[in-house]
Amino acid sequence: MKLFRATVFLLSSSAWAPPTPHAFGFQPSSPRIHHATLPKTTQEPHCAVQLHAVTSEQTASTTTMPDMQAYANGYKTVFNEISCKLCTPVQGELPKDLVGTYYRCGPAMFSAGSLPPPKTSLVKPKQPPVPDGVDPTRMVLHPFEGDGAVLAVTFHGDTKPDTTDADTADQVVDTNGKATVRFKYVRTNAFTNERKKGKKLYTGMESTRSMDNGIGNDLTLPFFRHHLLPGLNKLRKNTSNTRTVYFGKKLLSLWSGGLPYKLDSLALSTDGRSQLGGAIKREDSALGGKAAIDAARNRILFYGIDEDSGSSQLNLYEFNAKFQPIKENDGVVQVKLPGLAMVHDFAVTENYGIFVQPLVKVNGMQYMLSKEPGKTVALEESSKLVHVVSRASSNNPGEIQSFQIPFDGFNEANLQLINAYEDRDGIIIFDAIRSDERTSSKGSSNNKWPWATSLENYKTMSTKKSLWRYQVHPRNGFISKDCIANEQIYFGVINSQKSGAMHRYIYAAIGATGEDVAPPQGIVKYDCKSNTQESWFPESYEFCGEPMYASGIGDTSEDAGYILSVLFNGKEEESEVVVLRADNISQGPIARIPLGMAVPHGNHGCFASGEEANWTYEEIERRAKLADKMESRGSMWNEVKSDFSGLGLRFDDMEEYFGDLM
Repeated sequence: MKLFRATVFLLSSSAWAPPTPHAFGFQPSSPRIHHATLPKTTQEPHCAVQLHAVTSEQTASTTTMPDMQAYANGYKTVFNEISCKLCTPVQGELPKDLVGTYYRCGPAMFSAGSLPPPKTSLVKPKQPPVPDGVDPTRMVLHPFEGDGAVLAVTFHGDTKPDTTDADTADQVVDTNGKATVRFKYVRTNAFTNERKKGKKLYTGMESTRSMDNGIGNDLTLPFFRHHLLPGLNKLRKNTSNTRTVYFGKKLLSLWSGGLPYKLDSLALSTDGRSQLGGAIKREDSALGGKAAIDAARNRILFYGIDEDSGSSQLNLYEFNAKFQPIKENDGVVQVKLPGLAMVHDFAVTENYGIFVQPLVKVNGMQYMLSKEPGKTVALEESSKLVHVVSRASSNNPGEIQSFQIPFDGFNEANLQLINAYEDRDGIIIFDAIRSDERTSSKGSSNNKWPWATSLENYKTMSTKKSLWRYQVHPRNGFISKDCIANEQIYFGVINSQKSGAMHRYIYAAIGATGEDVAPPQGIVKYDCKSNTQESWFPESYEFCGEPMYASGIGDTSEDAGYILSVLFNGKEEESEVVVLRADNISQGPIARIPLGMAVPHGNHGCFASGEEANWTYEEIERRAKLADKMESRGSMWNEVKSDFSGLGLRFDDMEEYFGDLM
């Protein structure tokens, strides 16, 4: 397999000064930033596109300030899981054409070891679970360090119960207009170890989380995702808390810096670490926390970075609809990237994978001694690189072109890519949420729970975020970028059927204070064709997470489906799933489904549409009971996680079972 080195196309630069800023965002006739190296400035970033005025019904902010104590309540450990539960809307009705399963992943255990192991476990904790904050030695120092859990909500549509079998007819549950809910922790190796010990065992990131690193410790997703020591070790804790992916009848939970975990799609039980059917050759390989769909070809792509201070290797994997590596180039390309490549997101087009690499300074001594990212890495105040990598299925697999993004005063680090596509002229266009750490309030580090109890406190933990469009001109060798909207937004998504192709609509979670920094609360929809937007905001004590587009049965247009989101009520400390019409966001929820529990603020999810993911309540319940029974009967032999023959005890396994004697 060939390795390709990057060729950097340098951009010409010209003097530039920002015009007078305008209210709102987006008008194509306004000037754009073109191939310019911008001067360092303390002024607000120029929003090159202007947004048409919106009606009061479509306002992008609300006059009500967020209830931050209510928001902070969303970072509390979940002590009780849900194996299988039927839930009924308390407001509105579920659409009959909404059929499939919604998955969402996020951190849910902030006090380590708070879920007791099965009674049959050979290793038992010496301390029982305690409420958050009671034992500071068990508390993580940043929400992102919390162990991951997955929420699953299956929408049954207007499915009628099958009563043809007289012997079981009275046992069939009527799910018409209802949803079946599950909530389970991902049983990672680290989770299992801490569960048995009843204490925090993994502290590799604590010095980094104790620093005032701005974007490095950003909420909700920090730039520093993992310890820099590669491989399987106790400094790099795989929490599997970042994203769920359902494809080819397989469910995975992802985390940037380790292998994904394979989950049972019905019961959410953990099958173990996945090497994607052998496509990833080494168990200690690191995958990114993102998978991208090529909707036109029904394919999925993953990436991994073998990080090193001198140069890094990018591995781009491509799978067909059956979750098998494509035949071309064995489904993988490998390319060299300059320096320590800390890349946490990507997007795909018809022919390329798109990666944005922030340039970093590496402290060589700290890299040798500790590899703690907070001590080792500092962002360069300079242009960043966009790598355009030809996919394994393209005419030139593994070919890479690299371009500099014009520097306009703040970095492209931690860029969250929403979608990318190629236009008829060969220009590559991608939309992304950009973080500006210059706007974060400076102060002491906020690593003590509870987090973000005031808006001022939240501003010390979160950066300003806005929506940008980038255009890569490969033939001319330059990049232009425009600010589409300057409101504080998070978790941008599109209709997944448009993934890798030209999209019109973007949905995102939005803060309640307009362009000021505030936590995700409402839902906003941007129309990239008509240059308009509409939004909806809940009560001041309610907070929505990532919006997820869910296709309805027979959808024919890009916004004919629904938007799903988990809403956290911080006053009552309860959560519900809200359903909005994708073509009428400002109308608000058409249905609200209480979950009977408080689901902490989460990260990314997915929606598996259609009958393939519309299991009956009985199927889910049966699988959940079986999974619970198997876990309760676990023994030392089947608790040992090993992918090779023989006893196969690694050092961390030895410490798990014999740590008190070592």
